[in-house]
Amino acid sequence: MPSTYIFIPVSFCILIIATSLCSAADTISAGQTLAGRGGKLVSKNGKFALGFFQRSTGSRSSTPKWYLGIWFNTVPKLTPAWVANRENPLLDGTSSELIISDDGNLAIFNRPNRSILWSSQANTTTNNTIAVLLNSRDLVLSDASNSTTIFWRSFDHMTDTFLPGARVSRNKVTGWTHGLVSNKNSHDLSPGIYSGRPSPESANFELLLSWNSSVTYWSSGQWEGQYFSNMPEMSARYLFFSEFVSNDREEYYTYWLKNETMVTRYVLDVDGQAKMMLWSDASAEWIFFYPKPGAQCEAYAVCGPFTVCREDVLPFCNCMKGFSIRSQEDWELGDRTGGCNRNIPLNCASSNSGISGDLTDMFYAMRNVIYPDNAKHIETGSAEECEKSCLGDCSCYAYSYSVKRLDGARQGEKEFRAEDHESRRLTMGEVVRILEGLIKVDVPPMPKVLEAISGGTDSTIA
Repeated sequence: MPSTYIFIPVSFCILIIATSLCSAADTISAGQTLAGRGGKLVSKNGKFALGFFQRSTGSRSSTPKWYLGIWFNTVPKLTPAWVANRENPLLDGTSSELIISDDGNLAIFNRPNRSILWSSQANTTTNNTIAVLLNSRDLVLSDASNSTTIFWRSFDHMTDTFLPGARVSRNKVTGWTHGLVSNKNSHDLSPGIYSGRPSPESANFELLLSWNSSVTYWSSGQWEGQYFSNMPEMSARYLFFSEFVSNDREEYYTYWLKNETMVTRYVLDVDGQAKMMLWSDASAEWIFFYPKPGAQCEAYAVCGPFTVCREDVLPFCNCMKGFSIRSQEDWELGDRTGGCNRNIPLNCASSNSGISGDLTDMFYAMRNVIYPDNAKHIETGSAEECEKSCLGDCSCYAYSYSVKRLDGARQGEKEFRAEDHESRRLTMGEVVRILEGLIKVDVPPMPKVLEAISGGTDSTIA
């Protein structure tokens, strides 16, 4: 008889826990778990969900990876807006669960080996915490007895997506900046090679897109009160309102949607372009506009070494003559930064060592190209000497010869190529600055995809 009394409440307890996991709640508390398969939190407005999802690697030889993240719950095509464990994906999401750990942090717990695979790592002052997926798209960890005491939030740990209400910021005291980092490719959500964040050094607040955290290839220009100088389309406020805040401790930029029925995101994609994305119910696709930089080939090293980038063909990256794709798998997944490999090794080493024999190294001409940032300049008497100098230097892969005029300027191929290349044309922001005070400059026209919804409430686009 005693066993009967013990069995009934235990079964009842298990039933309650299972119900809490299966229901579309927006909160997880201490003692509760979010299952790796099927379990999810849903914001009260139903627009956003948090849970585990599987991402194919795009390769038959690789095991699909699992991530914990936030996605758009009303969009049929699963689109992550934030990922917790992008640096440490799970191989088996079904054996993991989201919990509130003993120290009050959010954590991914692996049941078989009883280990923590990811943690919010917040400085919590209590283990009585709750995590809530807000209507604002933010996942917040706070004190269960006082929700205004926030220990951690997903908005402070953005991945490749800048959501309305989140902030790109700079700490004026430490110089630390907070922004976006692209995904590695369309299937691998680990950090990629492109980043977008405020300049840590500029006296004026500006946003920079950088390659490998070292080469800046695009700037928003400084904040002009309502828009960034290289983004005049912001002043029209087709989709959103902007806000810039600066105080003694920090400065940040954020934005808010004019129409909350629209489903939008601002993303730094794997090709190094930052784009505003809008979901179209009619086409069941994400539509992008206002890419920065405006030309895909302006994203630094987007095609990798020994490649040609062209805006007028698809794919826009192709290998130079005499080279082959280094990783076909990466290219098919949208990551072309590995570039191409040389088909036949150079004879440079043989030439420098004095070994006799016919040298097969030769050059072929390419037009409409841009010099690399680290190009080396030397003085030679002729194009032939320039070619010979490059052949004798194993670190030299190409050369261009220009003639120095008596006035000190250089005349020739370098200047012609720079001026003729499409990606060197002025941006709209630069045109605005040049023409300012001379003629009236209008805001760029509204994209056609926005005309149907500007000022309206219908988020569906034809």
